[in-house]
Amino acid sequence: MEGMIQTFSAIVLRPTPFQEGGLVVSFLTELGERIVGLARGAKKPSAKWVSAFEPLGLVRVSFFGKENAEFKRVTRCDLVHSPLTLGALESNLVVACLADVFDRVAREGVEDERLFRLLSACGRSLKARPDRAMATLAYAEHWILHCMGLMPHPRLCGRCGNGEAPLVLFTEDHGWRCAACTPVDPSEALPPGTREHLRLLRTLPADEAPDPAGTEAAKAVTRILRDRLRRELGGARSYEVLDKLVV
Repeated sequence: MEGMIQTFSAIVLRPTPFQEGGLVVSFLTELGERIVGLARGAKKPSAKWVSAFEPLGLVRVSFFGKENAEFKRVTRCDLVHSPLTLGALESNLVVACLADVFDRVAREGVEDERLFRLLSACGRSLKARPDRAMATLAYAEHWILHCMGLMPHPRLCGRCGNGEAPLVLFTEDHGWRCAACTPVDPSEALPPGTREHLRLLRTLPADEAPDPAGTEAAKAVTRILRDRLRRELGGARSYEVLDKLVV
């Protein structure tokens, strides 16, 4: 089968240096599929797309190549929007972290439009409110786990189905568990307000995501979800950098 040109709206995930000033770049397309393309000469100063491959940049990109080729050739890439903000270290670190996470979660040959919608919303939020970058990250972590099928709905206890009793524990086998069926030492139980914080994560848009350090419940939920995601990914270097540079 001869090669063909395909054009997508896409989000840049990971650009990796390649021989002779080129880049191997992974993208999340508007269909929610991960595609890897080779951009020859992209790092040369004279390249027409020298600034088009910033992590989390929204681009219009064209690929040429056979359907099952390891790399498709990038023939055009136009930057539409970048969430990177001059002087906003915390926000730019979150950009790198999200690009890394979505590069691991998205799959080649598997379409999930929810991933593109989620990452697009997070990119817009980071650009508009770089001071709320950690809230955007916590919001993204919650919904990534949901897309992966690893985040049970918090409306009902995963063990007894109670929808009113305070949530006191999270387990990977039963999900969120409540005080009505799960005896827990008060010093080890989830803080009051856990159910309410989870409701905000599920109902608010990315740019209004709740502060992950605003309450004790928010801190506990953020820690649980982040640890769950990091275990699923087998660790992530971008999180280690974030931990070191962001207090």
